[in-house]
Amino acid sequence: MKYAMRTLFMACVFCAVLAVGITDAAAKSAVVLPFTVNAPKDFSYLAKAVPATILGKLNRPGVLDVRSSQSKAATSGDARQVLRSSGADHAIWGSVSVMGKECTVEINSTDKTGQTWTRTTQSPVSDLINAVQKLSAEMNQEVFGVSSGMRTPGSTAANARRGGVSGGSIITNETGQQQVYLNPQFRYQGAGANDGSRLRTQRLKFTMVDMAVGDFNGDGKNEVAILSGHDLRIYSWPPSGQIKLLAETTISRSNNNFSMRAIDIDRDRAKELVVATYEEDSNRPYAYIYSFKGNQLRLYCERIPYFVSVMRVPPTYAPVLVGQGWDSVKLFAPGVRLLTRNGKKFELGTRLDLPSGASVFNCAWIPASRSNKSEMLVMLNDTERLKLYQGRGNTLVHTTMERFSGSSTGMDHYKGMPGLGVDKNYQLPSKYYAPMRLIAADIGNTGEYTLIVNKPISTAAQIFDRFRYFPQGEIHALYWDGVGLALKWKTRRIRGSVAEIDLADVNNDGILDLVVGLNTSPDLGVGSRQCMVTAYPLDVSATDPNVPADMSDFEVNPN
Repeated sequence: MKYAMRTLFMACVFCAVLAVGITDAAAKSAVVLPFTVNAPKDFSYLAKAVPATILGKLNRPGVLDVRSSQSKAATSGDARQVLRSSGADHAIWGSVSVMGKECTVEINSTDKTGQTWTRTTQSPVSDLINAVQKLSAEMNQEVFGVSSGMRTPGSTAANARRGGVSGGSIITNETGQQQVYLNPQFRYQGAGANDGSRLRTQRLKFTMVDMAVGDFNGDGKNEVAILSGHDLRIYSWPPSGQIKLLAETTISRSNNNFSMRAIDIDRDRAKELVVATYEEDSNRPYAYIYSFKGNQLRLYCERIPYFVSVMRVPPTYAPVLVGQGWDSVKLFAPGVRLLTRNGKKFELGTRLDLPSGASVFNCAWIPASRSNKSEMLVMLNDTERLKLYQGRGNTLVHTTMERFSGSSTGMDHYKGMPGLGVDKNYQLPSKYYAPMRLIAADIGNTGEYTLIVNKPISTAAQIFDRFRYFPQGEIHALYWDGVGLALKWKTRRIRGSVAEIDLADVNNDGILDLVVGLNTSPDLGVGSRQCMVTAYPLDVSATDPNVPADMSDFEVNPN
């Protein structure tokens, strides 16, 4: 009996020691300090971007708790002083030096005993994020003894809701982002056409200018609104897959339709449609707002004399009407303003804090996330490259090499010096193309936002600026990785010219869809072009982080 009691006592002591050991192992902590940047002012944001990348790579709650600090350190002595005040086990600091297109990264770590770890690497500036990730992985293993191995395929997968969707994958980059199976069409090898991974309507005998998905009649179900050159049509999408026309109307025979957005102005759960038009000769803007309550298209407001659209403005990110005046020389008058209602009319109100070149059509905010603590503003510039701004001062932190949007809807306008006029007999007009929708979304409710945007693909468009009949395209989901906009996932190549994208449950089956409006390529002549709508059901029920990335056509050759 005594022997048994002694054995039980020793077992309890062993378990207690083991538990303490596990607790101590889980109690490791580190603090990441701002990095010293030896580079032109354009790279000053690396002082915070590189530490944010390291933090995202190292932090593992319950194993290694990593947090950032604003205290700076140039030597190991400075780092140990910060370490004592922070209460962490390790302090991480370093430097980034940029010389031309090459950069040198140095990462240091020190603990309470003064033991220091240092690693240095050189890489092209374009590959900086990968260099930081590799050094962080080495530090993870050599300093903290934490393996950076990936999960096995499907280890976090739940039971798939759609049998045809759960077996696919997504093309991602290799910067540590968790890979999610959203849809089998989001990879090059693809899936069968009839497996439910892609929905498709019949062809419609007109060219699409814009598209919006939402509940327009207030019945709790979504409809599809399609805008053509002069007309507006509303469709329902039943389970059969053949969309049904509910109503149509002509906006204006004298004006050309340019853009369309949806917003619930009355907050009665039925969205109104805001259609921006322009006069072909002068480009003067006029906006129309339509209501579809009771399945009847009615004019809510007509001929608003501004460029009008919808934006989600911080801090609430609720959709609001925005307007901008017309300028005979620059096309857009300076300043994007909130549109306020005065009786039956709309007037320009408070001016939004936006960088130069912003319009009501080309901007979107990306809300703050777990890895990025401040919101960011993305703007499509005149060359259709994405410019990313951060902070209240609209500091430019990144411009993409690749071109996006790729709309074929545009208006000619003549640029000239104020007061000198324009000679249309000798001067060629410039072309302003309607930016497609920039969608900032947290699809999997992970706390991380991605920017969803169209990437047109055409060899001819690289040579001829006005060639806009893109034969194919891809939808890209981009995220801010601390250095630039990186690719998280993208669809397979989509045949046809993408006219617009949206994110909504288009067929009301309870599953969120990536909705893509397409115009057919002009093989049979421009006048014979038709349009259709495709939808990709998004399923986040399975994951596989080991699928390799295909970055062969991303951020390599600017077009």
